[in-house]
Amino acid sequence: MATNGVHNQGIWVFPRAEEVTGDLVRRTFAMPRPFTIAVAVAGVLLVLGIIGFVQRAVGSGFGTHGPWGYYMAIFSFLFMVGGAAPLVALAFRFTKSHWRRPLSRVSELFAVVGVLNVLLFIPLMFLLPAINNPSPAADTLEVRRTLWFEVPIGAPLWWDMLGVAFLAFLGLVILWLSATPDMAEARLTSTGWRRRVYGCLAGHWYGTKRQWMMQKAGLAVLGAFYFMFLVYVDFLIATDYGMSLVPGWKDSIFPPFYTLTGFQASLGLVLVVLFILRRWGGYREYIGVSPFWSASKVLLGLTLLWAYHLFAFFITYWYGRLVVEQNIIKYFFIQSYGGVFAANFFFSFVLPFAGILLWNPFRKSDWGPALAGVSALVGAFMLNIRVFVGAFNAADGEHLYALALETVPPAVYPDVWEIFIVLGGLGAAALVYLAATRLVPVVSIWETKEGAQYQRMDTLVRGRYLVLAKPE
Repeated sequence: MATNGVHNQGIWVFPRAEEVTGDLVRRTFAMPRPFTIAVAVAGVLLVLGIIGFVQRAVGSGFGTHGPWGYYMAIFSFLFMVGGAAPLVALAFRFTKSHWRRPLSRVSELFAVVGVLNVLLFIPLMFLLPAINNPSPAADTLEVRRTLWFEVPIGAPLWWDMLGVAFLAFLGLVILWLSATPDMAEARLTSTGWRRRVYGCLAGHWYGTKRQWMMQKAGLAVLGAFYFMFLVYVDFLIATDYGMSLVPGWKDSIFPPFYTLTGFQASLGLVLVVLFILRRWGGYREYIGVSPFWSASKVLLGLTLLWAYHLFAFFITYWYGRLVVEQNIIKYFFIQSYGGVFAANFFFSFVLPFAGILLWNPFRKSDWGPALAGVSALVGAFMLNIRVFVGAFNAADGEHLYALALETVPPAVYPDVWEIFIVLGGLGAAALVYLAATRLVPVVSIWETKEGAQYQRMDTLVRGRYLVLAKPE
């Protein structure tokens, strides 16, 4: 076990490079008790989710979208957070931040959740109402207001599925490209089937200068493309499964607000996982306070941006004062889902900003930013509940094709099967992520070794300081 990690005045010095490979590979193959307990709990939640899904499918079928509001909410939550999580590594690697090395692989591993998102999206393809009004009345539109109208073939169902699937594929490619050096290292120390699997995944990687240059360029190009495509797919989900189901909801702020909430919650999730690995996962030698301290500043900025976008949306509808705008505010903010919005606002802004991230002593700890991350996750979940449960139950039948939301519908609360579905979605995501950590090291071997080579402790007068070299 590596024991050379040194904590010096909040700065973490990595273990020696020659000790990193064997230690991290052994940890990847190990099955400690906390890990087995987490797998068991996630498995139980997944079984409950399957029971809830089967009961909902048998009891309600797929003919109407209303009963599936909570299923859509948990899919959107997993997609919003899991889809944006790989950007944490991509963004901080682009800025050449030294402190980001322990969290890079933690965030990249969430690409495997994209495969789960593709499977969860399949039932939603059959739930989205038709663009054409099946029985148009005199006072309704014949075509539901959507992004697509009727021009593209297969729109919007197959185009949305193509976007979700391609984003998942792109995330897996980024994960594979980043983890290839680690799998090549594991190939040398593994035996049996593991050696064959790592040999297949690592391919012809031998760590030549040309291969490292190609990996660096590939991660930069794919990272930029992943960011652009994620924003586009977020736009599709927010509009097709949110705004288009609420008559008269026309808003240019909500799609970027949806994406920004994903950025905030995904960074919070990475900090939570990093905290768990540091406190109970046995990775204290590799994970210091610096990643939490530095990332908390970014999380603070995202939290302020979240509040600004919320204000930009609300002020437009508040001063517009059209009947449909008043009804939408009452439905999503004041009356029907007023309590959910209050929880959303408190956990997404008030608690992380005023209660945690505003205070430097909290930011300089490992638990403070992680607690703010938990708060951001709860707030993002509340957002998905009020938006997508509300959207799926805003109008049925011919009212779905009306010009405006004429009345304020009541809130829809979950029954036991919908609670099972929500818990099952969370359990499935956790189980997929935990399984991935048994194949790919949860702490990047090559980035840790690189960081160890770029730093040393030196003495100036009577103090000892960490000296960092810049590779370029």
